[in-house]
This record gives sequence, structure tokens and C-alpha cells, in this order.
Amino acid sequence: MRGLPFYEDPKYHKYLLSQARRDLFPVSRILNQLPLHSAEDILDFGMGNGYFLDGFLSILPEESHVWGAECQELLIDFCLQRKVKEKIERFTPFYVERTEHPLLPDWIPPMDLIFCSCVMSTFADPTLALRGIGRVLKPDCPVVVIDWERREAPSGPELIQKVSRDRMEYFIDESGYSITQRLRINEFVYGLVLQKNPEKFEETVYYQM
Repeated sequence: MRGLPFYEDPKYHKYLLSQARRDLFPVSRILNQLPLHSAEDILDFGMGNGYFLDGFLSILPEESHVWGAECQELLIDFCLQRKVKEKIERFTPFYVERTEHPLLPDWIPPMDLIFCSCVMSTFADPTLALRGIGRVLKPDCPVVVIDWERREAPSGPELIQKVSRDRMEYFIDESGYSITQRLRINEFVYGLVLQKNPEKFEETVYYQM
């Protein structure tokens, strides 16, 4: 009998907000490389327990809103409790079903930026997930993929759970996106900024359907 996926393990949930995580995922260094200052609506897809939330709220304009999609009820409850306790009006966490081709609700607005940290590597085929979230992205707006390089790191999941930068770039191309920027983070974590290639994105979605 198989155990829980690593990302559902309570020990991993605790790690997501730990100093060891902060050492490898420096929030300011990552977010300061992104076009957030004019964004109105951003989606944190696979928000976990809200590791990047404070960073988003400190950089985004006051009228902006952070939407957090998560498939684990326990983590949504954690974020909702924080939203209520700290009276965070600019943040809406919501449930999205865990499927290989995620369908986002039609009541959320079109997004100026979609942020995916340590989530694309949890899909068997990230191309399907990238196509799914791309449907709520405004034209000419970016998707950001932050994930583990496939190498031993001081902390984090086992090597077998990671997807290398080269392999992720293959999935990105297959899903109809172009890479416009590679973020500078560290040797253990990579960051990629993508934009939909209008012709190729529509072709891949149509072919998949």
C-alpha cells in the first residue's frame, strides 16, 4: 500500500514555511525579478500554505488581488484562518480539484500573472496543467514556474520527485508556451517566465481535445 504523496505529508507542510525552505526560496529575490508592480489579479496556483503571500502583498499595488488555488483542504483551511485572523482582504484562497488537467472556476477573473511554485513537478504530465491554467491568463501576460532542479539539495523532496530544468522546458514548449526569462535563484532551484505562443497554444489545446 502506497503512502501519501510527499506534498500531502504533514512534515512537508511544516517544511514549506521553515527557515530551510527560505534559504533555498528567497522570496524577495524571486519576486523582485517579476513584473508585479502593474498586476491587478495574480493566481498562486498550488499556493500550499501561503509561503509567498506576504511577498506578493508587499509588492503588488494596493488595489491588486491574490487568488490562491489549492487541492488540499487542510492547506486551504490554514490560509483561510490566516485571512480571517489577519484581515487580509486582498487574498482569496479556493479549492481546485487535483486532476492531471486542472479546470479553474469560471468565477475568478482573467489573470495578469500565474505563479506556480513547486507544483508543476507534481504532475505526471505538466503540459496538461500548463494548458489548463493558461485558459484564465490574459493575452501577453506571463506564467511563472519555480521548481526544484534535479540534484541533491540541503533540504526538500527526494531526487526522484524533482523535474530538471531541461525536462521542464520541454514540457513548456509542448504546452504551447515560449520562455521569455530565466530567473536567477540558486543551483538548487530554477525559475522560468513563460508567455503563450498564440498559434501554438491554441493548436496544442485543440489537438488535446
